[in-house]
Amino acid sequence: MRAFVLCLLGALALAGCATELPRTSEVLTSSTKDAAAAASLISAYRASKGLSPVAVDPRLNEAAEYQARAVAAAGTLSHGNFPSRMGQFGIRGHAAENLSAGAETVEAAIRRWQASAGHNVNLLMPQARYIGLARADSKSRYGRYWALVLSQ
Repeated sequence: MRAFVLCLLGALALAGCATELPRTSEVLTSSTKDAAAAASLISAYRASKGLSPVAVDPRLNEAAEYQARAVAAAGTLSHGNFPSRMGQFGIRGHAAENLSAGAETVEAAIRRWQASAGHNVNLLMPQARYIGLARADSKSRYGRYWALVLSQ
């Protein structure tokens, strides 16, 4: 009985994580066109730390665009149920996500992530071989939202 209760509590906790972000703002546009520039910038940064470069992966771009649109529509940053979302896009193994709001350029978003301890750990994840990057513009407070997904 105790195992059943623990499983039930675990399932309820996961169900709470699975909810989508509320939509409060209209997403005007979204794009993955900056992904190649991001891969170049991140690769140079990783090389300066003795790590391997990264390349753009279309599945990761799709996952990043999905989340960029979700946070832009909500007007707030949240990773939601990241493991479940990665599974929906067929992404397995080591993966991480960085989000940012308000940065006008991909360079500015990456600089912010480098300056943030937790985000920087993701940029320098040794297992990372691929990235996906997207931005979404909305009428919400920060205007431009960025999502970066890194994976092996």
